[in-house]
Parts: sequence; structure tokens; C-alpha cells
Amino acid sequence: MTRTRVFRSFTFKATFLSLSLLAPMLSGCTPRDDGDSYSLSEQVAAGQTIRLDPVPTHERASVYRLTYRSTDARNANQLVRVSAQVLVPNGTPPAGGWPVLAWAHGASGIGLTCAPSVMGIGTVQARFYDGWLQQGFAIVATDYPGLGEPGAPLFLNARSEGMSILDAIRAAHSRLPDLSQNVVLAGHSQGGQAVIAAAGLAPTYTPDIHILGTIAAAPHELDAEGAHTLLNPRNPRQFSPSVPLLLMLGASYSEANPSFDPARVFTPRALHLIHEAKTTCIPDFFALAHRSGLTIANMLQPDAETALAPALEWARYPSLKLSTPVFIGTGTQDVHALPSEQKRLVADLCASGTSVTQHIYPGVNHNDTLSASRSDSHAFARQLLNGEEPRASCPAH
Repeated sequence: MTRTRVFRSFTFKATFLSLSLLAPMLSGCTPRDDGDSYSLSEQVAAGQTIRLDPVPTHERASVYRLTYRSTDARNANQLVRVSAQVLVPNGTPPAGGWPVLAWAHGASGIGLTCAPSVMGIGTVQARFYDGWLQQGFAIVATDYPGLGEPGAPLFLNARSEGMSILDAIRAAHSRLPDLSQNVVLAGHSQGGQAVIAAAGLAPTYTPDIHILGTIAAAPHELDAEGAHTLLNPRNPRQFSPSVPLLLMLGASYSEANPSFDPARVFTPRALHLIHEAKTTCIPDFFALAHRSGLTIANMLQPDAETALAPALEWARYPSLKLSTPVFIGTGTQDVHALPSEQKRLVADLCASGTSVTQHIYPGVNHNDTLSASRSDSHAFARQLLNGEEPRASCPAH
């Protein structure tokens, strides 16, 4: 969970432009292309492009809004419609094409219009993208299912996030011949979780994609210990990032599973924010949750951990045995993805045989971990492109 500062900088003009581009896509679809599920018996498949639309931009790149199909994490025999942003550097591509940075964003909310491709590229995000464009990367940035295109938003569902990243890469490759087959996965916060999940799924889900490695800034580790800590923070009577995160998780799970009763998890005082969690994007919702006076002590029912267990289970990584190197960037002042949580993730990755390079950034909070790790991330990616093996932080066996 992150109160991502990127979204504070979105201008009204960029938002209006993106929404005006989105409206005809949502209204002009055929009945079979209505953003719901698709049967695999139809002539469609995960990774297929539905639309690729140029977007006016001041970026030093060609920018597109990509709409494509991905597998529904709730039912492997169904497809969902997902959107993404694609940025291709200006100029002549290198031999073999532009290497691809598959970017996964931090939590932006679970509403349809909370998608980065709808809100547009703000100043902070543009600065981040510019750094990678200058490194010679094209960028493919999924919105995740349920954001930008109609459907159930599966917040923190590792399989859903991972498959949407991989299918965005396949869809972009199918329509943009100047993209290289070499791919680096990168994400922050929720996106850090997403890219680790994608790396674990790739060998079986998309063996055709050549992933060089994964960069995860401030990723979550919601294993059994992480889930317990989320629901039982050290100071349960004080507001914490767990409050909006759990509300969004509960709202998302109730959308995906109509039989789920949020009243089993949340007190009446908290239930009135469930609707807002479904429609309000992260900066406003975080502030709303903070002003509400909710804490873990007054928002959860006694049996909340058991009732929410299925939603917490979908946050587990499909695999931590990754065949390519992983970069983990950790800020010591992170109160969203605790340093102890990230330390445990690194230990679990190492124990699974994954090569991990961890960088610790003293005094850096959750949001600033992305900018603090910028130069190290760029260096890590260059090593991967050059065929070098990054120095691992895992203990020698």
C-alpha cells in the first residue's frame, strides 16, 4: 500500500484528455468486447491486443494506450480486458529493438478511473519514465484488471497482477515491432509484489518472454506472518497504513466474491467507507480514512483475520524460486512495507535459490524508495542487458 505521490501531480487537462480518449473505447465496444469475461472457446487468447491508440504527449517518446486480454485469476478458463500505457523512445532503435521495461505501479485505488492510463502521466511519473527512456528502454505499464477497463479489481492478487504484466508485454510485442525481446520487470510497492509474481509465473505462463531480471522497490511480503502483522500492528489504537489497505482489500474482495460479507470483517463504523474504497483513488481515500478516526482497534471484528483469510491468501506469491536475478530496494523508514517484512522476503527468495541483490536506503520512507533506488536500478538493468551477473546479497551456501 502506498500513498503514491505520482497522483498528486496529475493535471486536470491530462485527466480530461485521458477520460475523453477512454469514453469511446468503453461505449463503442461490441457486445462481446464489453470488458467482461471471455470464454477460451472463442477466437481470443490471453496476450491479444484489442486496441492500440496513440496518445498526445509532451514526452520524448511515442505514447500509446493499449487494451488487451489477460487471464482471469478467478477462473483460468476466462479472459478479462485490461489497459496499459506504452512509451517507445523517439529515434532509431538499437539492433534487436528497444529493450522493454515492464512497469507495475504502486497502489492507485481500485476504482475504474484510478488507472494510470486514465489519469495520465503527471510530472513525477514523467520524471521516472524519462530516466528509463534515457536508458534506452521502451516502457509497458499495465493498469491491472478492473482499473481503466470494466471488471473486478483484484487488489493485491499476485496472480492477477503478474499475468496482466506478462500479457501486456505480449500484446505490445505483437503490435510494435521495434520492441526487443529482452525484458526487465520493475515495480514499486504493490507493483513490487506484482513483478515478483510475474517473474514466478513467467516460465510456465509466458515461456516465450525473455525476462532478464526483476526490480522491486518496497515490495510487500504478505505471507502468514505478514498478514498477521497487517491485522495486528504494534499500535492498534493509532492510525496506520493498514487501515486504508484493509478497506481496499475488503472492498475488492467483496466485488470479486458476492458471497463475501464485509460485515464479518469490519465494524459498522468502518463499513460506510467500503463504498468510498471502491470509487475513491488513493490520495483522497488515504486522507479520508485518516480523517475518519479509524484504527485497527475500532475497525475490525473479532474474527476478522479468519473472515479475510481468502483475500489475504490471494496476495501470496505463486513462486519465490525465480530463474533470473532480483533487485530489492528497501527504505529503513518504510511503514507501509516494513523493513522486517522485506528482509523476510529477501531471506525467502534466497532460500528458494533466487539470486537477490538488496540495497538498503537509510532514512528513506516508502514513497521515496523508488527515487532513492533509481541509480542502483539503472545500474542493475544495464548489468542484465550486458549479460553480467549482478552481485547477490544472499549468504553463500
